[in-house]
This record gives sequence, C-alpha cells and structure tokens, in this order.
Amino acid sequence: MSPARLEPEKYTSFFSSYPKASSLFVTDYDGTLAPFVKEREKAFLAPATRSLLKSICDAGGKIIIVSGRKTEEIYDFVGIPVEIWGCHGMEKRDKNGRTARMYIPEEMLKKLDDFSSLLTSFLCKAKAVEKKPCGIALHWRDRPEILDMYAQISGRLISEAYAHSLKVLPFNGGVEFMLPCFTKGTALTEIMANHHDSSPLCYLGDDTTDEDAFEEIQKVSYGIGILVSNKNKSSSANVYIQKAEVDLFLDFWLNEITVKGGADHVNK
Repeated sequence: MSPARLEPEKYTSFFSSYPKASSLFVTDYDGTLAPFVKEREKAFLAPATRSLLKSICDAGGKIIIVSGRKTEEIYDFVGIPVEIWGCHGMEKRDKNGRTARMYIPEEMLKKLDDFSSLLTSFLCKAKAVEKKPCGIALHWRDRPEILDMYAQISGRLISEAYAHSLKVLPFNGGVEFMLPCFTKGTALTEIMANHHDSSPLCYLGDDTTDEDAFEEIQKVSYGIGILVSNKNKSSSANVYIQKAEVDLFLDFWLNEITVKGGADHVNK
C-alpha cells in the first residue's frame, strides 16, 4: 500500500492530534537525516539539520538513530550526544559514549565468514565491499561496473545467502547479506518496549531497509511510520514527507517540545 502525503501545512494538525509531542524521536540516517551521496564516507549532515538536532537535545528531547552503519561511523557524522543503534541494532552507543555489542553465536559468525569468500571478486573495486559485525554489504552507488558484476552472479549469491541462513536486504545503492537476528524492526521492538509511554512514537526512514521498522511500529497505537521520499511509493509507513521537508518537520517537533522554537530555527 502507499502511505498518505503529510504536507507541511498539515504539520500543525498532525501534532495537535496528540496532547503533546513525545520527547523521543527515532530516525534512520542515510537518505533521511543526511542526503544520499556517491561516496558513503562523505554522508555529512547539513549544518541546519545538525543545529536542529542539537537544539532538540538541548531542549530535553531524546534522539535515537537506527542505522545499518557502525555506531562510530554515525557518531563521526553527527558529532552530538545522541543514542545510536548501529548495524541494525547489533551495536549500541548511548549519548554518554558507552557502547555495547549484542552476542552472536560462533556458528552464525562462521556462516557469515564462509559466505564472504563469495565476494572476493569485488575486493579489487575500492570500497565496494563493507564487512560489518553482523553482515556484509556490497555498494555500487553510481558505479555501474559493480552493479553489472553483481547482476551477473546475483542469482548464485542470493541462493548461497539463503543456504547460509542470511537475509538479503537491498538498499539504495547496494545490497546487504546479513544475519537474520538483527533488523531495524527488532531494534524498534526493543525501543518501543523501553519507551511505551512515548506518544506519538515516530520513526523516519527512506528505503527498503526501513520497512521492517515501519511494519513493527504499526503494532502499537501510538506508532507512526514516516517515509522520507520525493514520490509516493509502496511502503508500510503511515505517511510520507519529501526529503526537503525533513528540517521543517524537525523544527515543528522542536517547537512542540519546547518554547525555544522560533526565530533561531527553520522558518515555517
């Protein structure tokens, strides 16, 4: 199904439908908070977005970023004290910098390691293969030669991934082969259990990797999945906003949780 369009002129009525905005804000990073870029190591926040996130934190709001990236990567990009769930929730970093990593059985790690040998032909392509604690990603962001290589053997790779009990998760600019025990959906399950009094509990995301989270957040009456997309498309999210409107939505959120909103923030 396709989510409804949440236009900027409807933000006021959206927030007024709740007694007050939750101080908790949960979001994906790449393509949602930060623009999608060809070189993934340059996915920096726009200054206005960073300023809004910092203002939300300073006002007592709590931000949780859920990403397929490692936690340290996200922190290096954000640079402000927010909670980060990396590797689809396998790694966690709290706002004070304390980190934790979930346990993965050795036999599962061996399956992942065995599968990774099937991607050796891509290692000659710089930054095409990204090994993570719970998965391995193949990137072809605007690199058609890598996409062509993948297309030639994708059937075999997908078949072998399933044989190794791995999930195949396409994303914008690549595909990830990962252990099935961690998804953004499992991360949202834990977040919702820890924040059951947050209403609304919104999750922002932009691509296929966020669909598990959108599906999970539908299980609670106070959950709202918000797709960030410049066009309407099939998604389990409740509503969608355009990419250029994310800062405006953040600014509305800030104004709902504090009286500090106004001239210093994005104009409505």
